[in-house]
Amino acid sequence: MAEKPNKTEQGKQERLAEKAARAKATQGRRDSAAAAQSRSEQRQGRNVDAGAAGRMASFAQREANAGLTLAGNDTTAGRDDFYSYRARASASPEGQTDYGVYDIDPPVSFPDPTQRELEKPPPLYAFKVVNDGDGTVSVTTGTVNTETATSLTPSGKPDELWLEVTFNTDGEVTAASVETSGGTTSETQDYRQIATITWDGDAPTIVQGIKGSQSIASCGATHQWGTLYS
Repeated sequence: MAEKPNKTEQGKQERLAEKAARAKATQGRRDSAAAAQSRSEQRQGRNVDAGAAGRMASFAQREANAGLTLAGNDTTAGRDDFYSYRARASASPEGQTDYGVYDIDPPVSFPDPTQRELEKPPPLYAFKVVNDGDGTVSVTTGTVNTETATSLTPSGKPDELWLEVTFNTDGEVTAASVETSGGTTSETQDYRQIATITWDGDAPTIVQGIKGSQSIASCGATHQWGTLYS
């Protein structure tokens, strides 16, 4: 009959058995994880190959649509012009950009901003008197309430121009016209000076009186003027 181990020896054997069991369990988990990783990498490899091929085809098509793919499948051949354009667009008159100095050939013209402002045509306000350059003046189109003024090109060399407005008995504007002199205010008529003009030969000096279409409210012979827009 085998001799029964004492408590010390029995405890040692139990600890060794537990240690072996833990090592076996750990190795099993490692083997399972390695197998799962291998399967994942195999699947990922197939997906990456297919996805990469699709992305490359899509990228090539986008470059072709952008004109960057030329003969010989050189996808960089068209980029020189693009980067050259960017350098031109971002360069200052001295060719200086945030990225350095570019040698621009041919040189890019950069108009002076102040010169551009000076070259802009002046705004044409309603009822603005303008020099026609031939010894005459004219008035830009404007309205009074809803009526468009007439007689915008007075004859001769007037010293002053007036806006004449006609009303009906309800105080509504029925007509507006440009005249060379003012008149008497009444329940059916009123005037507002547009400009005064002095002449030096065929050259007029114009002092504007109003700019912008006009509004007018009437109560009998009392009329209140205002500006609709300018």
